[in-house]
Amino acid sequence: MSQNLSKPVAAPSSADSHPERPSHSHSSGQSAMTAPGAAVKIEGLTKVYRGNWSMRTSVGLDHLDLEVQRGEVFGYLGPNGAGKTTTLKILTGLLKPTSGRAWLMGESIDRVESRRSLGFLPEQPYFYDYLNGIEYLQFVASLSGMTAHNASRAAKHWFGRVGMGDRERLILRKYSKGMLQRLGLAAALVHDPKLVILDEPMSGLDPFGRRDVRDLILEQRERGVTVMFSSHILPDVEMLCDRVAIVLKGKLERVATVGDLVHNGDPRTEVHVVGAPMLEQPASWASHVTRTERLGESVFTVEGEAALQQVLAHLVQTGATIRAVNPLRATLEQLFMAAAETSAIRGQSQRRSA
Repeated sequence: MSQNLSKPVAAPSSADSHPERPSHSHSSGQSAMTAPGAAVKIEGLTKVYRGNWSMRTSVGLDHLDLEVQRGEVFGYLGPNGAGKTTTLKILTGLLKPTSGRAWLMGESIDRVESRRSLGFLPEQPYFYDYLNGIEYLQFVASLSGMTAHNASRAAKHWFGRVGMGDRERLILRKYSKGMLQRLGLAAALVHDPKLVILDEPMSGLDPFGRRDVRDLILEQRERGVTVMFSSHILPDVEMLCDRVAIVLKGKLERVATVGDLVHNGDPRTEVHVVGAPMLEQPASWASHVTRTERLGESVFTVEGEAALQQVLAHLVQTGATIRAVNPLRATLEQLFMAAAETSAIRGQSQRRSA
C-alpha cells in the first residue's frame, strides 16, 4: 500500500506567514466539513485499490472510524498491509479516499488549511541528496512560510536537537539510514506544528536513536502537541502512548488506553521461592499454577488473586523461603497477537456462514 511519492511535510507556520490569519467562514454546505475538538477525526474512511491491468480490487481501509484527542500521544498498530500507511497518507493529502471523511485540527482534509499546523514524517521520506542537513531543513522551513532568518535559526536548532550538530557540512547522499531518519524527524518538527504524524519513526534507528526519538515525542506532549505515530516496535508504543489503536486488514479492531489493555483480564504473578521442600504441587493447583525450576530457585506462575493467596499460604506452611513476588501483565505484543488471532477466527467463521 505504500507509495514512494511522499516526503516530510512542513506546513506554513502561523507565527511567520499568517500573524493575523482570519478565521474561515463556512456556508451551510461547508459547516459539516469542520469538526472542532479532536486533533484527528475519521468517519467511515474507506480506500479501495484497483489493479491497472487485472482490474481486481483490494480494500486498504474498510469504513474506519477513529478519534485522536488534542495533546495525546496516540499509537497506531498493525502488521504490514493492515492499512496504517494508507490511513496516514490519506490524512496528509497524499492519497484520496474512496469514501468517508476526516478532519485535522477541526479542518476537513479536503482543505489546504488542514495541513497548516501539521508535521509529517512518512515511512519512506524523499530527500534532495545534494544538500547538506542544514540546507535541507532551511528549505523545508521556508516551505512552511518562515522568513529566511527564522528558517535558518530553526534549522540549526533542530539539526542539533536530533543529535547531528557535528555534521553540518555532510551532504545527504552520505547519510546513513538512521541519520536520514533523524533528519526527517527534524523536518517534521522544524516549523513548530500543533499536530505531528509519524509513520514508523523508529525505523532504522539504533538504541540511542530510538531513545532520542522517544525523548522528542515526550517533549512534544509536554508542549501540548498531538502526536500520532505508527510503529512495529511495541515496547516503544507501550512506553510512550496514552492510547493505542489496533488495525487489521483495514478494519479497526480496538482502541484503548495502554493501561486498560495491559491490565485486562485476570492478574498473573510470579512467585520466586528457594528451599521449597515439597516434591509435588497440590492437585488443586493444576488449573492455575505452573512451576519452573531455575538455578537455585523454583518459580511459580499463578493465575488470579485468590489462587495467589492460597499458594503463598501453602509455601509458607511448607517452610519455603519466598524470595520475590512479581506481578505480571500482558504486553502489547501479546495483546496484538491475540487481536490478530481473534480477527482470523472471525474471518473464517464469516466465510463459513457465507
